[in-house]
Amino acid sequence: MWTLNERQKRIRERLARDGRLTVSRLAEQLRVAEMTIRRDLSTMERAGLLTRTHGGCVLQSPFVAEASFSDKQRRRQAEKAAIARGAVGKLRPGDAVYLDTGTTALAVARALPPDLGLKIFTNNLRVALELFGRAGVEVAVYGGVLGRKSPDLLDEIALYHVGQYRLDVAIVGADALDVERGEFNAADAASAALSRAAQKQADRVIVVIDSSKFGKRGLALAGRLAPGVTLITDAEADRKTRVALRHSGATILYEEIR
Repeated sequence: MWTLNERQKRIRERLARDGRLTVSRLAEQLRVAEMTIRRDLSTMERAGLLTRTHGGCVLQSPFVAEASFSDKQRRRQAEKAAIARGAVGKLRPGDAVYLDTGTTALAVARALPPDLGLKIFTNNLRVALELFGRAGVEVAVYGGVLGRKSPDLLDEIALYHVGQYRLDVAIVGADALDVERGEFNAADAASAALSRAAQKQADRVIVVIDSSKFGKRGLALAGRLAPGVTLITDAEADRKTRVALRHSGATILYEEIR
């Protein structure tokens, strides 16, 4: 009978080969109780080696998973507030501004002053509600299909409406940033497509991403850092990351938490 580490190694080898396994099949192959396999899978999931499913497991994806809006809102609140202040500082009176999906966009909406006379375009219902009744801000909401995990309007209807308006500024977030490639990504294709469409309509692009997303990979390309693009993030990025970001040619701003 194998020790625990040996058994987990066998499970990992089978998972790498097949991509998906069941508890019952593993118990039969390794000649142990199903409860033992479940404990192994729980341990391996905590180590980031796999993802538990009903009755089994699948290989851990290299891409970030789409999280719920409420879960994301609880994370890195001080960093997002600092990033939002930096983004607001780049806006000009009368700008037509796109605020995209995600909680950092909501932080930007909360930081908007009443005296700029802004026209806000968004597909983020939480942004729209945050700005409801706000003096000095006009809000236009793109149509679309409501998302599963976030209060966003997406798909073909939203893409159509985005293409009907010119924008001064597109403020977009992301679920991941590949620092070496200078690419920022979304966990789902619909959000990424809408982000790309809004950036295409804008004269200026401001990317707002906190540093916890650096070095991660998302399923869908939302955009690229390049000359003319501004990335606003928090001040926690290390020296190596800052050097790589500088090579993208984008303007990089690091905001301190107050």
